[in-house]
Amino acid sequence: MDRLVLFDVDRTLIGRSQCHHDAFSYAFKKVYNVDVDIKIINYGGMTDPDIAIRVLKKIGLNEDLILSKLDKCMNEIVDYFQKNVYKDTIPILPGVNDLLELLSNNGTLLGLVTGNLESIAWGKMKSIHIDHYFKLGGFGSDNINRTELVKIAIKKAENNFNFNGKTFVIGDTPRDIKAGFEANAKTIAVATGTYSVKELRDYDADFVFQNLENKEEILNIILKNR
Repeated sequence: MDRLVLFDVDRTLIGRSQCHHDAFSYAFKKVYNVDVDIKIINYGGMTDPDIAIRVLKKIGLNEDLILSKLDKCMNEIVDYFQKNVYKDTIPILPGVNDLLELLSNNGTLLGLVTGNLESIAWGKMKSIHIDHYFKLGGFGSDNINRTELVKIAIKKAENNFNFNGKTFVIGDTPRDIKAGFEANAKTIAVATGTYSVKELRDYDADFVFQNLENKEEILNIILKNR
């Protein structure tokens, strides 16, 4: 295979997951005995462990304390999500189904690169019935650094699918663009999150779209770009 496309999850493939959001507050209370919402920071494009660390440091917790209980915190987030995701209504964003089908039919290897912990990412994909498109991924449970997640996903593609070619990272934040650039991938940004088309262009994404509805043009970029 000579084309690998790695999709961010939140605000790229899907809209907001209330269950995932609430899982942080639940885990913070249970593990650290604090009441705090992750919205106190700009967490777009961050990994779940990094979100937790930054939120807890912002309210004054000692870093050594945070890190000593971080694994337990992540486990509680997963546990809450898995027990409550059935109540969630996760919206799939415009153009996603058609683009995934088109890319899949054209022999492109598809994966995820997301700050979500792995079981949460797959849980979201299964809940909206698109998990079968994705063969691999780099997840927040693999590494706290997003660039490393791209590299991990590429390595999985090389080791398990004989991939040797061009990688594309598709996401909605400057952190997605930066991670793709640092991992020597082409970047396709979509203004389906909190950043506008202009802002994403200013962050030097290789290609920028309003959303994923322009499937033929996106396919052409992926197949023809060398």
